[in-house]
Amino acid sequence: MPITSPRPLPHDDDHDAISRTSGSAGAGVSSADRSPIERLDAASWGTDLVVAACLFVTVFSSGLIHIQSFPPLWFDEGWTVCVARTWVESGHYGCLLRGEPAPPSLAAHFPVVASVAASFSLLGVGVWQTRLVGLIYTFVALLLLYAVTRRLYGRSVSIAALALLILVPLKWSIHPLYIGRQVLGEMPLLCFLLAGVLCFLRSPQRPMWRLAAMACWSFALMTKAQVAPFLIASFAGTMVILSLRRNWSAVWEMGLVTIGSWGGFQVLIESKNWLLSGHTMAHPSTDGMTVAIALVFVPAIRLETIQYLFVAWVEYPVGLAYAAWRLHRAPATGGKASVEQTAQIILLLLAGSWLAWFAFLCAGEPRYALPGLFLAAPCTALLFHDATRGFNVGYLLRTMSGLVHRRRLTAQGFKAAVVVVLLAIMGWGAVQERYAFRAREDDRDLFAVTQYLNTAIPPTALIETYDSELFLFLNRPYTYALPRHLVEIIRREQGQAQAVTYDPLQSNPDYLVVGEYGRWAGFYKPLIAQNRVRLVTTIGRYQIYEPVRS
Repeated sequence: MPITSPRPLPHDDDHDAISRTSGSAGAGVSSADRSPIERLDAASWGTDLVVAACLFVTVFSSGLIHIQSFPPLWFDEGWTVCVARTWVESGHYGCLLRGEPAPPSLAAHFPVVASVAASFSLLGVGVWQTRLVGLIYTFVALLLLYAVTRRLYGRSVSIAALALLILVPLKWSIHPLYIGRQVLGEMPLLCFLLAGVLCFLRSPQRPMWRLAAMACWSFALMTKAQVAPFLIASFAGTMVILSLRRNWSAVWEMGLVTIGSWGGFQVLIESKNWLLSGHTMAHPSTDGMTVAIALVFVPAIRLETIQYLFVAWVEYPVGLAYAAWRLHRAPATGGKASVEQTAQIILLLLAGSWLAWFAFLCAGEPRYALPGLFLAAPCTALLFHDATRGFNVGYLLRTMSGLVHRRRLTAQGFKAAVVVVLLAIMGWGAVQERYAFRAREDDRDLFAVTQYLNTAIPPTALIETYDSELFLFLNRPYTYALPRHLVEIIRREQGQAQAVTYDPLQSNPDYLVVGEYGRWAGFYKPLIAQNRVRLVTTIGRYQIYEPVRS
C-alpha cells in the first residue's frame, strides 16, 4: 500500500493565490467549479516560472562573470578534470603518469567525471567548460529545493529558503553560488537527493514516480561516498518512526525504497564497470582515508566545528529542532503519516545526521557541512515564517514591543525573541563574511605557467608536481604523489607524528613545479633547504625548479 492521505490544505501564504483566481475561468470551466487545489496550481504556475527565471539569472549571471579564471582551478577539481580530459582524448578513464595510463587517483565519482567529459566532448577542453557543468547543477539543485519546499511548507517558505542560502553567506568558500562554480560533488549530490524527494512526493498519484525516486537516490549514492550512511540512516530512522505510529504499510514501502535505492546503486556500479571495462585501472589503495576524514577526534578540530554549527551557524540546528517539534505536533490522518510528513522525516534525519557528523566527527573542512546546511535551510525558513506569522515584520515588532513592556513571556513572544537573536547573529556573520571576501587570485598564473612548460622545455621532459590543476593543460609527461601519501599529509596536518614518505625525485624528473598544494604537502621544502633543486623561474604563485645533478 502506498503512503497516502488527503493532501494538506494550502498554507496561509497560499490563500491569496486561491482567491485571486476566483474571478477567472479557463477551458470552459468557471473558477467556482474548480477545486481549491486546481485553482492553487493555476495561480502558482506563473509564480513558479518567475522564481525559476530569477534563479536562472542569479546563478548564470553571477557564474558566468570571470568563469574562465575565478575562482582558480584547484587540487580537488584538478584530478576530476584530468580524468575527464584523458577519457575524452584517449578513451582511458584515468589520469596519466609519466605519460602512461594510470588509475583515476583522487578524481570525483563517475557521475561528476561523466558530466565534465560530456561538456568537453561538446564544447572542447577548458576551464569554462568544466565550470558550466557546476552552474547547471547549482541551478537545478536550487530549483529542486524550491519545488520540494513549496510542496512541504508553502511558497513563502520556499522563497525564504532560497533567500537564506543566497543572501546570507555562512562562509564564502561554501556559498552555493561560489562552490557551484567549481567541479565538485556537492551540487550534483544535492540535485539527485532532492530529485528523489520530489519524485517520492509524487508517488501516491503514480507509482512509477517511486521507481524514479529510487533511481535518483541510487545516483546520489554513486555521486559521493559520504552520503551513504546518512541516506540509509534517514530511511531506517523513518521506518522506526513510522512503526511507532503503527503505520505498517508505510514502513513496508520505505523498506522497499531502501532496498530499491541500494540495489539500484549496485546496478549503476556494475553498469559503470561494464562501460569502462578495458578503459580504466583499479583505484590505488587509500587505506586510512575514510578514518582520516570521517572519524577525527582531535580536540582543536572538534571545538572548531562545534563553534561553527552551534554558534556561527546556529540558525540551522535551531531550525531543524523547530521543524522536528512542529512535525511531532502535527496530527496524522487516521494514525498514518501523509507522504509529505514522511518526506519531512527523511529530510530532517538526513540533514540532522549530516550536520551532527560535521560537528562531532569529520575532519573540519567547512565544505563538508554544505549538504546538511542546504537541506536544513527550509527548516530555518519555516521557523522564521511561523514566528512572524508569514514574515509579517509589523507583527514581529509588535510582539517584541509587548514582550518588553509587559515583561511576560508567551509562546509566540519566545519565538519572536528567538528570531530576533538569530537575525542578529546572521547579520553579524554576513558582515564578517562581506569583509572577509576580497578580490582573490585568478587563473592567469595557471595559464601562464602551463604555457611556459608547454613551450620552454623539451617535449620529453618529465615534470613533477602535486598541483593537479596543471594537468588540464599540460602537454608534457608528469608525475605526482599517489593517494596514499595524501592520507599521510592529512594525518600530519591533524597533529599526528607521522612522516610523509614521498620522495619527489624518485622518478628522476627534469623539472619540479611547486604551487599552493605542493607547498602544503611539504614534499619539496627539504629538497629546497638541502639545495638539491635549483630555482629556474617564478610565475605568479608557482615556482619551477630543476634537480641539481651531481
